[in-house]
Amino acid sequence: MKILKLFRPQNLALLAFAQLVFRYGFLEQQPGLLLALNHWQYALLVLSCVLIAAGGSLMEAISGSEKYSGGLSEARGYNIYMIINFAAIGIGYYIASFIGRPGFVAVFLIAAALLFISATNLRQVMLLSNVLTAITAGMSIIIISIFNFYPFLVMENRQYFQTMFRLTIDFSIFITLLVLIYTLLIDLYNTDKDYNTGKNTLPIAIGRKRSNKIVFGLTLLPCVLLLYYGQTYLSGLLWALGYGLFFILGPLIYLLIKIWSAKTETDYRHLGNVLKLVIAFTVVFTVVITLNIRQHA
Repeated sequence: MKILKLFRPQNLALLAFAQLVFRYGFLEQQPGLLLALNHWQYALLVLSCVLIAAGGSLMEAISGSEKYSGGLSEARGYNIYMIINFAAIGIGYYIASFIGRPGFVAVFLIAAALLFISATNLRQVMLLSNVLTAITAGMSIIIISIFNFYPFLVMENRQYFQTMFRLTIDFSIFITLLVLIYTLLIDLYNTDKDYNTGKNTLPIAIGRKRSNKIVFGLTLLPCVLLLYYGQTYLSGLLWALGYGLFFILGPLIYLLIKIWSAKTETDYRHLGNVLKLVIAFTVVFTVVITLNIRQHA
């Protein structure tokens, strides 16, 4: 059971949930939108992404102290890590070959490499590990469009697919920002443990109080983006706009207020859980928008 916790199953479940909802709650509901991968191939794509994320979590755990590793030896941890990633990249190669671009397996290799580097070599480099983890999270959304839209992007009538691809990019940027903030909250929560294991996180370098201010500033970015998207694209979709303001902007404003006075591990764990909910609500937001568009039409 302790070993299972090293994979952070809640985060893996959230990743799988996001990818499944994005496909079946958003892409599948768009009229006339062709998708290159069938259902079981898409399930394999999700499995590959989940395995890569699990490998990254495991590597971060075994690169820390025994408190993190849960008694798992480093040698055994590396063996499990290699098996997981070989399976993930093998699945990725099959999917890339299916769409006629076996070279696209590089996307899976890059994601695995970024997580490995952020968990090991960059433990001493402040913020870079956070940024790489957030970018990898954003890639998990972009990868959906790459493997579902690419065969159609080379066709003459490709404008619709290009539009959907741009929407996916916007969504992935928003998710990347949220995950970046979440990793900083985790660093704030683990400040004492990270100090003992030699990590050079932002709170260790500049203190929790100043780090709180940086989290505050970063949290303003998705708030501004949400207001911009709401005014630009959702002004005529009342239910979608209300959902975004209440379930996404509302908790983000709550985080902005609470981060100023956050001091204890309990405070940061609570705010991390709030942000997890925001990420889940953001995923569901795509479904709400789709349903509201149908109702409006």
